[in-house]
Amino acid sequence: MFELEKNEIKFLYNGKKLEDREAYAYVLTLHKHVINELDVSKNEMTPTQVLELAKKLNKSVIDLFDEKSDYFKANIQGKEIDETDLLTLLIKEKSALKTPLLISANGAKVLEYPRDTIKIDMVFNEISGNDS
Repeated sequence: MFELEKNEIKFLYNGKKLEDREAYAYVLTLHKHVINELDVSKNEMTPTQVLELAKKLNKSVIDLFDEKSDYFKANIQGKEIDETDLLTLLIKEKSALKTPLLISANGAKVLEYPRDTIKIDMVFNEISGNDS
């Protein structure tokens, strides 16, 4: 799922969140990149995909939860839950996934603000060594 070409971007977002939809609109304006979007509110992710995402982000499964979500606060925060159970919970409760996420061949990043996507073309050009 995350094997991407040099100019390809996989964009994971939650279409039920206003800020995620705003970030998606910004991503669509990027030049020189093929955008593959995945609305996690409408599409299922497998345990393998979630683990692959965690690996790409260099994070553990607990770090994929949005700590501001009501679900996280009510069911995860402060509790000792093993990674396998966290994986099951995250797949079941997709709204708790920290989004939006931008994945490229160079790595992955959680976008803190929708406008963070504006800088992406410049960042990818610097990483890949392209001046154009």
